[in-house]
Amino acid sequence: MLTPRYVFAHIVFTLSGIAGTQSRREPFSPAVSCGGEGADRRMRGRFTWMSFALEQNVGRSHLSRIRPPHPPSAPSPPAKNRGGRRALDETEWKDVQADGEECGLNLKHHRTPSLRLLSCGFAAFLLLLTASVAIAQTVRLAPADPVADRLVAEGLRSAPEVVEARAAIEAAQRRIEPARTLPDPSASFVYQNDGRSISLGNAEGSFIGLMLSQPLPWPGKLALAGKAIASEAREIEVGTLNRTGLTIEARIRNAWYDLVLARALDRLIEERRTTAQQIESTARDRYVAGLAVQQDVLRAQIELARIDELKATQRAVIAGRLAEINGLLGRPQDAPLDSPGELPFVVPIPAAADVVSSAIARSPEAAAVRQGIETGRLRVELARKNFLPDFVVSGGSMYRGNFAMGPMWQVGVGVSLPVWANKRQQNQLAEMQARVAGQTSETDVIRRDLEQRTRERLAQLEAANDVALLYRDKISPLDQLSYESALSSYQNGKVPFITVFDAVNALYSDRASYLGRLAEAAKWRVAIDEASLQTTSMGSAPSIPSGGGAAASAMSSRAPAPASSKTSMR
Repeated sequence: MLTPRYVFAHIVFTLSGIAGTQSRREPFSPAVSCGGEGADRRMRGRFTWMSFALEQNVGRSHLSRIRPPHPPSAPSPPAKNRGGRRALDETEWKDVQADGEECGLNLKHHRTPSLRLLSCGFAAFLLLLTASVAIAQTVRLAPADPVADRLVAEGLRSAPEVVEARAAIEAAQRRIEPARTLPDPSASFVYQNDGRSISLGNAEGSFIGLMLSQPLPWPGKLALAGKAIASEAREIEVGTLNRTGLTIEARIRNAWYDLVLARALDRLIEERRTTAQQIESTARDRYVAGLAVQQDVLRAQIELARIDELKATQRAVIAGRLAEINGLLGRPQDAPLDSPGELPFVVPIPAAADVVSSAIARSPEAAAVRQGIETGRLRVELARKNFLPDFVVSGGSMYRGNFAMGPMWQVGVGVSLPVWANKRQQNQLAEMQARVAGQTSETDVIRRDLEQRTRERLAQLEAANDVALLYRDKISPLDQLSYESALSSYQNGKVPFITVFDAVNALYSDRASYLGRLAEAAKWRVAIDEASLQTTSMGSAPSIPSGGGAAASAMSSRAPAPASSKTSMR
């Protein structure tokens, strides 16, 4: 990751190199090429290119990748410039130009440093600094898993919750154009009579007419209303839609880790079956030799039967996890999912401050409140314009029949009078200002609560990692030694048969707990990335019970899953 210290160091050294080269007007002696891959390849290439002067004046930059030297068959040794450094021949300069074009730079006319190149350098460094800040704000802890990523992408395409959120956005966007459109005009049909009998065409004051009127809000009101509605639609997009996406992603990833854990425990049960068969064989051999009682053999066979019970229960758990994933993806719930997967190992955790900043930057609730403040600001401006009057223009034509004077016509302009501004418009403005003040304070509340939740999850993640390492490095190796010692002692007749079963039960129970801790840590990382404001709780770690019957049926291979009242991960 690019850090501010990293960026600052290269700004200082590169600018000093460019300045020194510019003052001497010496040709470059670069030997670099574009670095980086993916979306940041061009940016890294520009950054590397700007370190040419550093390479010329203070040595080769550690960002530069040295080009392979030209073959020894070159016609003559290269000349050297005033600084004692080799100048570039035409072949080398073409290579440098090719590297520059690969990095997005046209250097055909820039063989020496110039003000234009220096300006490009400043721009490149500003872009790099912005990129480093953006990277620091988007720390993601979810384990890299191609299968889970593919399932998440599929779920986000087909999930009905996403379709619902997009429909809400479209509905909000459909209100933008009506908000900035003039009110509908009105038409009225009138007839005026003079006297008791019908006088149309006989009396000057009699007519039949059609009147049209069009309200005209004060200039700027409609534009502000449209902007406010557009901002509300943006609130839904950055809030509801993004929260829906994060929730669905968390649910799918957690369901995937549930399935991976269930399959890992299934394999662990098979390993325990192999161990139980070896113990049963040892007990039978000792019984045949008269060194053990028949009860030992029967106990070993009962243990094998109970493993079959665990196996059947675990198959049901795996089927349930498959149905859950298929349901989240919108597939038939009996569709197979044969993609292999392993529980992610313990990895170092980034600095808490970086994780908290990333969670706040990712939070849809925080983004929605920020957008809500912008909406409130527009509403305040609109409320201020409501103190200004609106207009109505009207016109019409009146037909007077066969009267000699001919038809009449009329035009007019009306204006609204905000005489009740102290009771209506003033309170509307105060309401909008209060809403903005409340949303501003809500931003601080969200930051505080999200930081608290994130730090709680980080503490739980660190605890899960520590416990997983404890199981991996200490408890499981000691369990293995205890089992081997107990089995050896039983073969020599030094301990009873029950000691072997106690040791093997502890071995596989702790191994199951280790797998559960790995799944728990992965889910805490997913919960941190989800950036939910709700509290996160975990279930108990899975284990393989030593007894049959109720103990076996109570076994759960589901890893501890974060659960919240707002977004369920089940």
